[in-house]
Amino acid sequence: MPAPATTMTATSNTGFITGRIRRPVQAERPHLTRCTKLLCSAFLGVLFVVGVTIFVIYLAVRPHRPRFHVTALSAAGLHQSGGGGAVTLSGQLSIRNPNHDVAFLFDRLYLSVVYHDAEVVRDADLTGGPLYQTPKTTTPVPFQGLAVQDMAAASGGGTVVAMTVKVRSRIKARLAFWGNRHWHPLHVSCDVAVGPDGQLLPEYQQKRCSIDFF
Repeated sequence: MPAPATTMTATSNTGFITGRIRRPVQAERPHLTRCTKLLCSAFLGVLFVVGVTIFVIYLAVRPHRPRFHVTALSAAGLHQSGGGGAVTLSGQLSIRNPNHDVAFLFDRLYLSVVYHDAEVVRDADLTGGPLYQTPKTTTPVPFQGLAVQDMAAASGGGTVVAMTVKVRSRIKARLAFWGNRHWHPLHVSCDVAVGPDGQLLPEYQQKRCSIDFF
């Protein structure tokens, strides 16, 4: 049997008897504690499984960056006798989507050319609109007739002329029915060089361009 309640009494200065009754503490209910622990363990277990599943799916379908190459480039009129004439740039970019399940959507692609720290071609529109690229495909993007003034004179009749081809755009990644709603800035930089004949040197044809997202 539980111990009877006890009463603690004390006498105040006025002579009246005051007291405080202490009630017995109720015993704990083991079955409630056990159920609470089981529910917490089950919740943490489910949370762990969901987290691991999401992580595995991310590793399986995470998008790899697109790969850009300058596969062709010619600079007509680069080494004209007397110099001072216009140079016409023509060529082709190659965009590779290495993903198995992720497609890319590019906004318009704009091309610029930097020569001797000067931008000799600025924001030439390459696609005229958005470009959609399916998984595991390579898309050629040609350009031609880009006039550059005074580049022939600046080259000084040298045998090799180096320049930087830059591409800017925006990009989205898409997976089946799920797609990224936000555009991400895309900046591509390709270091290239042409020889005495004005054609792209072979060692630059397979050189991958650098890519920045900012």
